[in-house]
Amino acid sequence: MKYYYTLKNARILFISILFTLLFIIPAKAQFVDLGQDPCSTRWRQIKTDNFQIIYPDFFEQNAQYLANIYAKLYAHANTLGIKAKKMSMIVRANGGISNGNAGWAPKKSELYTAPPQDVSDDWLEHLCIHEFRHVVQYDKVNQGFTKALYYIFGEQITMAIIGVYVPMWFLEGDATVFETSVGHSGRGRSPEFLNEMKAQITEKGIYTYYKAVLGSYKDFVPNRYTLGYYMVGNSRVHYGPGIWQDALTRVGKRPYGITPFARSLKLTLNEKRDSLWNTRHFQSLFIHPDSVKKANTYCDAKRTLYRDNFSELQQIWKREADQVNHLFDTIPTRDELYANYHYPVPTPTGEVIAYKEGLAQEGALVFLKPAGDEIITRTGTLYDYKFAYNNHTLVWSEYKAHPRWQQGGKMVLATYDLLRDKYRRHPARQNRYAPFTVDDNWGFVEVNKENQASLVIMDARLEKELFRLKGNGTELFVHPSHDGQGNIITIVVDTRGKHIESVNIRTGKRTPLTANTPYEIDNPVAAGNRIIYRGAFDTNNSFYCQDHPNDFGHNALNAKFGLRYPQLSPGKDSLYFSFYTADGYKPAKIAVNRLENNPIEKEKFPIANTVTQQEDWQFALNTDSTYVSRKYNKTLHLFNFHSWGPIFPDVDDTDVDFGIAASSQNKLSTLFLTAGYVRGKGYKHGNWQVKASYKGFWPILDLEFKSGRNDDLSQSYVINDQQTQQKDTVRVIYKSQYTKGTATLQFPFNLSRKNYYRNIIPYVRYELQTIHDYHNKNAYLLSNRRWQSIPTNHPYVGIIGKPDNITLQIMRYGLILSNQTRMSERDINPRWGQRLTFGYQHTPFENLDYGNSTWVEGRFYFPGFAPHHSFSLYLGHQDKSLKDRSYYSNQIQSPRGISLYGYDLSTLHTTYRMPICYPDAHVGPILYMKRITAAAFFDVGHEKNQYYKKTFYSYGIEATVDTHFFRLPFPMNLGFRLGYETKKQSMFADMIFSVSFTI
Repeated sequence: MKYYYTLKNARILFISILFTLLFIIPAKAQFVDLGQDPCSTRWRQIKTDNFQIIYPDFFEQNAQYLANIYAKLYAHANTLGIKAKKMSMIVRANGGISNGNAGWAPKKSELYTAPPQDVSDDWLEHLCIHEFRHVVQYDKVNQGFTKALYYIFGEQITMAIIGVYVPMWFLEGDATVFETSVGHSGRGRSPEFLNEMKAQITEKGIYTYYKAVLGSYKDFVPNRYTLGYYMVGNSRVHYGPGIWQDALTRVGKRPYGITPFARSLKLTLNEKRDSLWNTRHFQSLFIHPDSVKKANTYCDAKRTLYRDNFSELQQIWKREADQVNHLFDTIPTRDELYANYHYPVPTPTGEVIAYKEGLAQEGALVFLKPAGDEIITRTGTLYDYKFAYNNHTLVWSEYKAHPRWQQGGKMVLATYDLLRDKYRRHPARQNRYAPFTVDDNWGFVEVNKENQASLVIMDARLEKELFRLKGNGTELFVHPSHDGQGNIITIVVDTRGKHIESVNIRTGKRTPLTANTPYEIDNPVAAGNRIIYRGAFDTNNSFYCQDHPNDFGHNALNAKFGLRYPQLSPGKDSLYFSFYTADGYKPAKIAVNRLENNPIEKEKFPIANTVTQQEDWQFALNTDSTYVSRKYNKTLHLFNFHSWGPIFPDVDDTDVDFGIAASSQNKLSTLFLTAGYVRGKGYKHGNWQVKASYKGFWPILDLEFKSGRNDDLSQSYVINDQQTQQKDTVRVIYKSQYTKGTATLQFPFNLSRKNYYRNIIPYVRYELQTIHDYHNKNAYLLSNRRWQSIPTNHPYVGIIGKPDNITLQIMRYGLILSNQTRMSERDINPRWGQRLTFGYQHTPFENLDYGNSTWVEGRFYFPGFAPHHSFSLYLGHQDKSLKDRSYYSNQIQSPRGISLYGYDLSTLHTTYRMPICYPDAHVGPILYMKRITAAAFFDVGHEKNQYYKKTFYSYGIEATVDTHFFRLPFPMNLGFRLGYETKKQSMFADMIFSVSFTI
């Protein structure tokens, strides 16, 4: 009961924060900018009554395949009980990223079509199915009261209601369940995907719901996809698909309730939970099932459902794990935190190299040493951890960003020469993956923009092509290797499934070694006449050995939570690999002659099989129809108004002004526009505002316009009265229009390399400020040292007239340089980083000289005295040419607790920041704390003006906590600053608050 009243007392606070988020979330959500394709891209479209596909012209054949998939998805009677409304799908085929997203403000889905080295379903098929389910989810919520709000706010309100009420684990878990139900495999049949949660629950226990949902810096927590799959899928096994259909319906119809999603779950559990716990299955899992059931019961039905699901699965998984024994030797590592060792590769000198990443490691190739790992080199961003070693050279595939276009980057090969300590990247026009050795040469998989894959061999310097075999259609070669006898052994993935294949390098002849299978198989390596590979036939990642062609061989090695990355020693007598634990992938080895010879027992994935039967998919995902396509004109589709209403969201200031506004973001995300009439900062009577940004060319053009009534201008006049010969003082307050416009042209360059993010952004800005259209508002006469009101038609006012218009035109030029290392999960700041800003502004127009202002800023990050500690410096200097007055605001920071004024300013900030603890603690449903951080600072400020030249100091401490409120997914940083400053010789205190909308 006490907890119940805590919830009631939190109601007012919850509604206040919720109201704020309902306006701020749309402000962010509607301006999601995931980047643009090169401006030279020519676009086409396929448009039907149900969907629109916008795609580059070179992707025509695949676009037809996508259209056939979407036609069947729209025809399917899905388990959420609603037919999706019309949606636009944007195909991003120019780059090397494998991903997808679906949003509702604006309503569209984006497909990043470069296929990963993945062995689930055909990539395009997988991508369409998963992202389509999000479209169905959003349409399911957009009903009832939410639909009424839609007419007031547009698409932004639906996204806001989903963001506040619907857990992220449900959105992604339900989509993962759907992909598993409709596709041949899906992640619900991938042990790699499933075993993270299995290992954590079995070895570390069931984390609190808060930790499972919101994450941790102390421990590895499986992501929302894995958590959501088990929550959604296992709940459907016991309660049927209606449990989630009802929850989304209630959210849509009753968003004015505090917890409509959880309330719906509670109604379902109240009806069916008792009978579930009385079944023979549940009674057999626990010694005291009633006690477990009681302990699992919470006011919040989401927590109850979470505990029920994983209490059941924990017992099942423990029994399964107890039946598996390790028959291999582990290679010792010295890690106290979660860390993965991928692809342990033995060298001829007896050393072992692996790719390591984890909570405290951002990704590096390392030598495994008994006393601790030795970093060889850090890498760029990897989407597949496969690397190759030969002749003191390492080769891997990493992402190379395009200098301008976010959708123009590529996966390229990178090399590291251990003898010369030299890193080199090898750019190419196509994406390159999965390098392997071929004698003294290098092989890899190459995929072009049309998703056509090839096996390629190049010389040792990666300069001359020696061999190329092009795949058929959209076949994808996965994790090939060389057998030492002139053949490439590879997995081939297509719409029919996966199989192992041998390719003769001399003749190019392809020989299938197995039939197609829906089960995952990958990483084949040849040991003499045998092929060892990873397979998922037993619903776990195990190694299998094929002795004879045309069959899958036998089970050779198992582990409790799976094995990956088989690699043979130079003598091919030992097998090195990684096995999964709750602390990550760990390296191990076994003699080849110790591998077992057990029959393959193909087992089914119980959750996947049940949800597949419930979904009852009846269509074949093939191209059986041809759709009419036509050119998509970018110019005619610049505007796409999707949201409107009585708010004006400012994404730059995370601010919301009230009035009336409309927002547009075109489907290619090249033009962003918000326009309206609002009451904003500096305009208490309201103003017209327009903000626009065009990103379709290399330079980015940002425009902003504001115009509204201004009552703040007043002037005093001395008038000589001709009759009395006295001098009277009159003050007139004017109504006027204050108009401000800016135009900024910036030229961004992304020069990121290896583990460094590097950007250069030169820009030029024109700013116009004008006060015009004066009208008399009030007039006052100074009499007996008091201001007395006089009518605006007083003769004195007529004599004065109106002031001249005031116009100020400012030109600003700037340059931003940034360089910083990639951060690990636990890092507070980059280990190394620099950001330099140079600026100059003046007034060169209309012979008006208001002087100029020049400034420079520098921010520098250095490693602290312990892991994840950070020492940072900030230096700033600004000089204004006019010493007696200033038309320019300060562009550099002041010391903390002090404000600097003058024409010559300098600042130094020094900060040492460190983590104190990782509590993973919650205060009811209100607050969840992940990390507490402390900092000490010492700042110096030099101020020079027309009156004095002085130096001031401030110093003190900061304490912050990384937290989440009300289990919302948006991380917040909340804390305080306490210090002493010498300008006023006083203590000062500040609140520290920031929120991230990146989840």
